[in-house]
Amino acid sequence: MLFNKIKRTFNIQTIVAALNYRPLTIIKTPYEEIYSFWQLFYVSRGQMSIVRDGKTETISAGQIIFRPPNKTSTMIYPDNCELYLGILDFICAGKAITSFGEHPITLDGKEKLIIEELIKESAGFYKTLPSDPLWTELISSRLESFLVRLFGRINGVFSSEGQSEKSNTKNNVSESISRINDLLEERRFSNITIDEIAALVNESPNVIMKRYKKETGESIMEHFLELKLHTAITLVLSSDMNFTEISDLLGFSSVNYFSKFFKKRTGMTPTEYSRRG
Repeated sequence: MLFNKIKRTFNIQTIVAALNYRPLTIIKTPYEEIYSFWQLFYVSRGQMSIVRDGKTETISAGQIIFRPPNKTSTMIYPDNCELYLGILDFICAGKAITSFGEHPITLDGKEKLIIEELIKESAGFYKTLPSDPLWTELISSRLESFLVRLFGRINGVFSSEGQSEKSNTKNNVSESISRINDLLEERRFSNITIDEIAALVNESPNVIMKRYKKETGESIMEHFLELKLHTAITLVLSSDMNFTEISDLLGFSSVNYFSKFFKKRTGMTPTEYSRRG
């Protein structure tokens, strides 16, 4: 139930097809296309252009662009350009997809790895077309997860590389601190203790708490609670979940405790905050 409600942010119905051109055989003559489904273009090397409504958008390496359904576009591939291009065709029922606009979006390092693997796996899947419907659900869910992550970064829930925007963590933090940040992000929908974290990075609790504070300027648990808060804000503003469901999803013991936590950190109750959106 909760998973279905979260997915309404984008609500990917299915991936229609996937292509992974490495490299693309260049088509010199511009040509028009129109489809009844959404398309995602990812350029990992080279560049290409899309002309829509008389406006040209150039997509360079490390960028994606979305093409909405039932809209004519002219595709332009430059001469003498080695273009590595991935395409995902998908059906999306959620309105949030339109928030990405029709301009190129530059991906961060983790997002590039995610989309490259997703396109590769999807293209392989659609070559063999396994009969088990779970494969289709798996691919669609992975695209859904990528879009949620991208949406969160663009809207300030996470900064580049997926860390909390309010975190003071720098790019030169130690490997153990970076692993802790990744772990906290993964566990924001549950709970975790300092002892668990210390065991996972093979350090004593006291040592890891002091090191984290020194390198980031905040405590581990403060950063973890900020991750929960930013996730809660996103769900309050853009999902169909009620506050009890959000509270349960984020691992709070009760909706009353969740509401007190939310008001202490934002100055408003979840109800008051939701009216802002």
